[in-house]
Amino acid sequence: MATATEVIANETEIKQAMGVLGLEGLTDALLDEIELDRELAISIAEADRGETFPIEQLEKEVMEKFASGFYGRK
Repeated sequence: MATATEVIANETEIKQAMGVLGLEGLTDALLDEIELDRELAISIAEADRGETFPIEQLEKEVMEKFASGFYGRK
């Protein structure tokens, strides 16, 4: 059985559906949640395969994303 994030076709359809439901203000939060779920699933799969990532590299990438505003709300 497919999960909800696997069934969702694209961002445009999500925005349209949220508009129909009257939840336009929550669209960005929902899209962020879907992306985080996707990234988590990828990370878990990598960990299960024994793939590792040096903590120093992770810290560098996260700090770069914070500095660029990647994690900021719109």
